[in-house]
Amino acid sequence: MINFLDYANHVFFFPSLLASGFLLFTLAALSEKQNLKKVLFWGAVFSLTPYMIYSDLIYHGMMHLLGGMMGEVPLLLDVIVDYMSRVILIPVAIFVFGRTLSIHWSPSLFMLSASVGVGYLGMVVGKTQVGAALVNLVAIFIWWKLLWNELLFVRNTQIFARFGFLGFVTLFSMLVNLAMYVCVRMIEVTPEFLNYLVFVSWFFWLTLTIAVKLIFRTVRLTQQAEIARNHDKLTGLPNELLFSNYVLDLLFRNRKKRYAFVVFDLENFKAFNERLGFEEGDNALRFMASVFKSLFGERYVMHVSCDTFRVVCDAAGVESKIKEAHDKIRGFSTQGVLEIKAGVYVQRVENENVERCFMRARLAEATTKGVYDEYLAVYVDEMGARERLKMYLISHIDEAVKNEYIKVYYQPVVDINTNKLCGFEALARWDDPEHGFLPPLDFVGVLEDAHLIQKLDLFVLKKICEKYRVETNLGNKCVPISFNLSRLDFKLSDIYKELTRLTKEYNVPHEMIHIEITESVLDGDEDGYIREQVTRFQNDGFEVWMDDFGSGFSSLNVLKDYDFDFLKIDMMFLRNFSEKSKVIIRAIVEMAKLLHIGTLSEGVEIKEHLDFLKEIGCDRVQGYYYSKPLPYDEVMAVLKEKGVEV
Repeated sequence: MINFLDYANHVFFFPSLLASGFLLFTLAALSEKQNLKKVLFWGAVFSLTPYMIYSDLIYHGMMHLLGGMMGEVPLLLDVIVDYMSRVILIPVAIFVFGRTLSIHWSPSLFMLSASVGVGYLGMVVGKTQVGAALVNLVAIFIWWKLLWNELLFVRNTQIFARFGFLGFVTLFSMLVNLAMYVCVRMIEVTPEFLNYLVFVSWFFWLTLTIAVKLIFRTVRLTQQAEIARNHDKLTGLPNELLFSNYVLDLLFRNRKKRYAFVVFDLENFKAFNERLGFEEGDNALRFMASVFKSLFGERYVMHVSCDTFRVVCDAAGVESKIKEAHDKIRGFSTQGVLEIKAGVYVQRVENENVERCFMRARLAEATTKGVYDEYLAVYVDEMGARERLKMYLISHIDEAVKNEYIKVYYQPVVDINTNKLCGFEALARWDDPEHGFLPPLDFVGVLEDAHLIQKLDLFVLKKICEKYRVETNLGNKCVPISFNLSRLDFKLSDIYKELTRLTKEYNVPHEMIHIEITESVLDGDEDGYIREQVTRFQNDGFEVWMDDFGSGFSSLNVLKDYDFDFLKIDMMFLRNFSEKSKVIIRAIVEMAKLLHIGTLSEGVEIKEHLDFLKEIGCDRVQGYYYSKPLPYDEVMAVLKEKGVEV
């Protein structure tokens, strides 16, 4: 049984206890408050005094076992056991500090490597206490200088993920201590000198403690700065650069796997913000981010813009996850429904361009706009073809106007009572050398969205005036021609000025031009500018018609506020020709008569339509019953064939 006082004197209990206390004080001063208890606890468990007690217990226990087995233990084996008893706890400390404090290296760990025998270097080289002190002071200065340089390195480069430099220094220290320890066991050392070595070791690991804590703090601040710089401030999601790195790494590591690229968009988010405020809108975006993170993982979700998110995920099960996200987000607010739309593109080949994949997902998402019961669309090749056509039309509208690829087709308007031609509606067609004949549905909406529709409409107006002048010069009888104006014609050009200029240039009487305006043209006319222009047209002798009457939600309200010359009843009433539609058409005609407004019904295709409209007193008709839109000469031939008086 070992005498405790002898044991305490052997391990220099009191100097090491003083050193351990100072260590804990230093840890308390340098540690962050939220981690203080754990640092102090494990710092105390692995500080100098307990460590030396652990190592001596291990040494004496191993020597007792070896002595019982071998009798006399060889000196070399004694040295190995003694040294190993001092370093064997280092892996334990690495594990403990890594698991409990989430750091790769700790002050106590460096203390362990120092306490193994840093002072041996000075003792062996210096031979005397003074020489040993000088050598150790130089060694401490060099170590501190290296650590200080490392601290500057961390600050300048903002990278120090695994503290590889300090790990190397610790390993090097252990190897040097091993060599020094073997030398110490070969010479006689006084107890006073060993006390001195304990002090030197304590001073050394204290210096390392301060340096390492400063590095930890610098790295923590650096990591916080990196997070702020590489993440979206509102949602905390990766920014574009970080998200791209994550996605490219994912695709590189799983080349044989196929992933889904998803674009999410909030359809009514602007209205949500206006109604509930931007703070609630921000809360909604943060909620969306949390839903997406839980379903797809934080690394693979990005907040692109105000109401748009991007996601990369496994293609398997993507639709069920999107449905789950849709349902959760839809129920976020009791004051306003958030409706998300999702477009999906499934990766087809290896090394596909990421941005192109998201563009295709965006194309798919766009097809769900305005469709209440659809929130998910998967990309198909036809979507890409439509997008390519869209870009072609936008970039070639000037060429089409210049080279007259835009053609004007005419559909006749017939007086229902006299069966005489009383007008035409001018309609645009695009006969492109590359894409062939394009109907209005293919290009009108595209040009409106691109704010280029005024180029098309002004060209059509010019061709109408030219045609009137040509036919008049030939001595042919002409009838009025109507054409449609877009809301953007009023916003992007001075349409009144352009119309009066062209009619003057080609000497076209104003009563020969009829202007058709849909309800959507008048929507949002808060400043009354369009109302003013309509009045100017009518004062100058142009007729103004309301087109597609009955197709909108506020047609009656518009009718109350504007004085139209004619109502064009929307063709959908005749397309769905039922008893209900007959009642509605009859009511429209009777109301128009009371308001002294003429009526014209579109979509007349069969004699039954014509007979009904004549019975209820409709003034004019237009539709395939007489002719579809055709070039001027062709439509005149069709009318002659059908016996319509021109």
